[in-house]
Amino acid sequence: MIATVPPDEPQPVLAHNQPDWRRLVEVLTMGFVGSVMVTLWGWGSPQGGVPTHVRLIGVAVAVSGIAGLIAIIIAWLRSRKLVGRRVLTLVVWSLPLLFSPPLLSQDGWAYAAQGWILTQGMDPYRVPQGLAEVLGKAVDTPWQATTAVYPPGSLWIQAAVVKIAHADPTWSVMLMRVPALIGVALMVWAVPRLARYAGTDPDHALWLAVCCPLTTLSVVGGMHNDGLQVGLSLVALVVAIRLALIGRGWLGLVLGGAFVGLAGSVKQPGVLAGVGIVALVHVNAVRHGGRRWLTRNCWTALLARIAAGAIPALTVFGGISAIHGLGMGWLNSTAGSPVSVTSDSPIALVVQFLRGSGGIPLNRLIGPATGVSLTLTVAAMMWCWVRWGPIPPCHIRLGRIASRSRNAVNVVTGRIGSPLRLQAGVMIVFAAFGASLQPWYLIGPLALLASVQLRRTHRDAVIGGVVATAILTMMQWYWSPYVCLPLVIVGYLIVWRIPKAWAFVTAAN
Repeated sequence: MIATVPPDEPQPVLAHNQPDWRRLVEVLTMGFVGSVMVTLWGWGSPQGGVPTHVRLIGVAVAVSGIAGLIAIIIAWLRSRKLVGRRVLTLVVWSLPLLFSPPLLSQDGWAYAAQGWILTQGMDPYRVPQGLAEVLGKAVDTPWQATTAVYPPGSLWIQAAVVKIAHADPTWSVMLMRVPALIGVALMVWAVPRLARYAGTDPDHALWLAVCCPLTTLSVVGGMHNDGLQVGLSLVALVVAIRLALIGRGWLGLVLGGAFVGLAGSVKQPGVLAGVGIVALVHVNAVRHGGRRWLTRNCWTALLARIAAGAIPALTVFGGISAIHGLGMGWLNSTAGSPVSVTSDSPIALVVQFLRGSGGIPLNRLIGPATGVSLTLTVAAMMWCWVRWGPIPPCHIRLGRIASRSRNAVNVVTGRIGSPLRLQAGVMIVFAAFGASLQPWYLIGPLALLASVQLRRTHRDAVIGGVVATAILTMMQWYWSPYVCLPLVIVGYLIVWRIPKAWAFVTAAN
């Protein structure tokens, strides 16, 4: 494939050394044992929070989980230079997790409860999750009185899994891992292809985005539907790229848009991939086109491509939503608000602080918090487009302002931008300014960051961030984000200032 990165960009360090068999056996064993320990911890810690009564068995279970997480992280870091062994390590490390309950989150039980409600002929957008008999009782307490928050695509997948399991509570939950595994498989297929397109090392991208502890523990272990949503989003980008490179960009927009609609029907952030497919097809057409208006960097061509990608995406999303009349029920007030539960989102943390310390009722905070979140998200996405997106020439004069502002000059003269950086930026700001932020929401942005060119310091910061986020996920099983998030941030900064520790955490050796 043709690399799209300008020649003045920092080039990746490609590793093609012969496999170190001793190290391979070491990391396979360490990661496998770590996953076994985390699985045992999962069965011994079915509920989050610190137990009321500290018992010896409880301490042993907690130690097992912590030691297992450390082993998985070290195995991952040690495996960085084992080129060509990514799928093997991913499979070996994931095997024990296949037999665990939902790890580090109770979302798997919520999926099963929603699927059970739908198989009983009831509407998950009207019937609270807590009423799903045995499965409903296992749903996390804050969500038991709320209805489903996921689009219909997720609900139909969940219902199919429950139907296959004959509504058995245990098997209904355990089989929720199947869609997650499909998502991981899609990521394994798509991430290296995006990396090759961007001119980066596909092996390293696979190591960073798919084999990392955040993905294995949250998607394989936690069963989160983010895995399937991210996988479908990445497939949409790859389809758009491949068809654009062979001169069939319009077909790429149609098929890529269809995958975007499918990803959005699994979980709402999937629609963000629509930004990337439009930018990718437009940039490729401008680079390899002729004199026709459709191959020029003009507003008419860009708007036409936006429409060509949006129509199939909306058609697929709307078609799935229309099945059984489920519609847009995830927007109902009964679904609850993401800001009502403490998470790592800055907006949610502020809401909970005002609610607890200021005594302000939650219902008076939800509206303003949602408005602030939407405003910041839209503004940040617009900035991302100005910074990395394709901008056709605008025939306006800005006088002295244009001579002093780099961005103003770009707006005037036009620029084709960097589509994958744009997609990464959009995903990052959506997560950062959203009303809710959980560690597994970062898997999508991580997949894009792993695929684009990064300077060494930035790449190391991402690797360190993956380690910190994996630790944060485990800590938040026991304590509130108010406690965990500051501790992890301070710990990250301390390690960053110690050269030997930072070299270890970033797998420099």
